[in-house]
Amino acid sequence: MSDIGNKRKARDKAFYIKSAKQARRSAGELLPGIKGFLCTSNREKDSVREAYNLLNEHADILYGSEIKEEGIEEKKGLEIEDELSQEMENLKKKAEKSVSERRFQSVATGVKGCLFIRSTVKSPTEVVDAIIDEIEKKKLPSTKFLLRMLPIQATCKSSLEEILKSSDKLIEQMGKSKTFSLIVKVRNHNLKRDEIIGPVADMVKKAFPDIKVDLDNPETSLIVEVLRGTTCLAVVSNYSQRAKYNLVEIAQKTNKPSTDL
Repeated sequence: MSDIGNKRKARDKAFYIKSAKQARRSAGELLPGIKGFLCTSNREKDSVREAYNLLNEHADILYGSEIKEEGIEEKKGLEIEDELSQEMENLKKKAEKSVSERRFQSVATGVKGCLFIRSTVKSPTEVVDAIIDEIEKKKLPSTKFLLRMLPIQATCKSSLEEILKSSDKLIEQMGKSKTFSLIVKVRNHNLKRDEIIGPVADMVKKAFPDIKVDLDNPETSLIVEVLRGTTCLAVVSNYSQRAKYNLVEIAQKTNKPSTDL
């Protein structure tokens, strides 16, 4: 190959490597347009490990193992240009797989004590329900450092307009409930809770005029967690009964001796 060809190959390869790094960097941040699990923690590194163990265990039961056989592509009789093209394509595919095909991937939230596990599973709610059911059945804590785990069905930009749009898409899930609550938290952002609560509550009442507010023991709750520039949203059931989805407290609550006579 000529010097010109070598330089072009090196330049093209460097471009795709740079693009792959940028894609991985973006995939390592909490951004709009994903789903997964919002967790709180008192030791992040250990909590991520605990989250992976829990999520993989129950996702394997619900959806089957993530491990798949991958074919090996042979390079036989390729021209120089074809080989370069294939090498670039393989770099792109490797980058895309590393950032988008993992079933669970921890991403940075930029908020202390909060971690997010992005996911490709069909239903984060189904996975968390299975985890909580097992904790209640065994009456034992499944984590030490990982505290809360909320199934997040949508993320959006942290603007009131985008939050209302995303909330509107989730509200239909509340239709079978007689009571509801709004759980709104704002971290590291200038939005105010009241700016969100009023309009979202109006949307719920407009969609379901008979539904009642119950802050103590609601059947269903709409979660709005503002984390800097990205907001996480979810509709969950039995928020209070499930100790606000605190896995450690669920185990402690379940393990308490009954006081009934």
